[in-house]
Amino acid sequence: MSILWVLGLGSYLLYDRFWPGHTGTVVVLSDPAGADIWMDLVPTGRVTPAEMRDVPQGKHSFTVRKGGERPSPFVQVVPVARASVDTLTFVFEESGTAPAGSDLYGSTTPPTLVPPAAEDISDRVKRELPWEVERKIPLSSETTHVSRSSTRTTTSYIEEGEQLSGITSGRDHGAFVRDSSNTDAADISTSNVEISSSVPGALIIVNDKPIGKTTPAVVALPLGTHTVRVELAGYNTEPEQHVVRLSRIAGGQLVYFTLTEELRARKEITITTEPVAGPIFVNGDSVGIGLAVIPHDFGVFEISFGHMEGYLTPEPQRLVVTPTKPNPTITAKYPRAFEVSATCQGNGEAARTGDIRWETGIYDRDKGVRTSDTHGPKINEIPGSSKSGWELAMGDPNRNPTGADYIEFIFTLPDEVPPSSPLNLRLYLYRSNRKYPLSLSSRCEVTVTVNGRVFLDNFRPRNDQSLADAGRYEEWSLQHSLVTGENRILIRTGDKNQIFNYLWKFEVL
Repeated sequence: MSILWVLGLGSYLLYDRFWPGHTGTVVVLSDPAGADIWMDLVPTGRVTPAEMRDVPQGKHSFTVRKGGERPSPFVQVVPVARASVDTLTFVFEESGTAPAGSDLYGSTTPPTLVPPAAEDISDRVKRELPWEVERKIPLSSETTHVSRSSTRTTTSYIEEGEQLSGITSGRDHGAFVRDSSNTDAADISTSNVEISSSVPGALIIVNDKPIGKTTPAVVALPLGTHTVRVELAGYNTEPEQHVVRLSRIAGGQLVYFTLTEELRARKEITITTEPVAGPIFVNGDSVGIGLAVIPHDFGVFEISFGHMEGYLTPEPQRLVVTPTKPNPTITAKYPRAFEVSATCQGNGEAARTGDIRWETGIYDRDKGVRTSDTHGPKINEIPGSSKSGWELAMGDPNRNPTGADYIEFIFTLPDEVPPSSPLNLRLYLYRSNRKYPLSLSSRCEVTVTVNGRVFLDNFRPRNDQSLADAGRYEEWSLQHSLVTGENRILIRTGDKNQIFNYLWKFEVL
């Protein structure tokens, strides 16, 4: 029985380790095509477009290289799952061609290694165990540079005492950073590190010292342990740093940082106007038209708006800005201007403004309104005034009850003027000292209806006939009382009215 368990466990482990299907496929594309494909900092020998099969499970970095041009994005990291297919696309920037003689990525050809010169045991210790003893530059070392513009190989030398850019690693051993964009030959005591970030242009810092390079970049670091981080003004970095451990066995490595924009504390007032771009004023000073974003200190602000032809000007606003609401937003609406009016003139005629008409007649409590050419209000002179008006009194003196005079104004509210617009009704209505015949009472009553609903019920006009020449009026809000389309406003004397009233002018605006 134990033998069966061992055979079963061994078979499962062999299946899980060697059976096909533990790999995925990555399709790599570039625009333009024909770029060399690198995976995990190693050239694959394939060019785009290509289908990379049998890629082991796990995270892998991919980039493409073509004649020194810069791809976007610079590098892509993809988690390869079993039997998955991932597609990566790189686009080369139009202006990304590198200057002559430079190499943005390093050669795609494996570097030429120079056989080591004879050395004693102390030199070998210094080379292979750099964290144990301070590293010294050898008397003479040879580095091979391969230029893209020529196949000629040139050789340069580093003489004893010549200093390189020094960076101390986490183990306090001497180190230097070599930008692989300038040197194609690999030092056997260094390893490439590809450093990239989600937002390019971040400053690269190795072992707490800036190296003068920004992401994305490929740099060469000495074997050993190093800390790598990046900084970009206005962004937070995730993670804060990477710890990189380089060895001959591990080979090159990729570090990647995700940068997110910081949420800055703002103190701004945002003011907009709709549906037109109107002038905006703060404390009497012009700050913009249509949109204004004003930095501020906490306090009280007076917001006002300028006139726009064909629109009503929004009311001024008083704004109090406190630390609990440091970024207030104000949206001011310019209502579409609308106006209709009818005005009596001295010749017995009436002038009109806008699309408006009117009907006159007699109102009877039992029968309602009845249009009449012979009865109803007539245009007469207002007593004690130079103006004329519709005379609202008894409907028919020959009847009992006499009824009441009425005048009904009819106009259309267009679609672009919603009923919620701040429209008002103005009545230039004056009561007189003239009473009905045989009446001893001076009772005054006037009723106004809007679209069949009572709007003012038996109210007494505030202004008498002596104020007619001054053009005094009374005003009421019609907001939400009108409807889109045809509207009717009826004005009549009340059932118990005993005096003559005069309407000089009717306005809706």
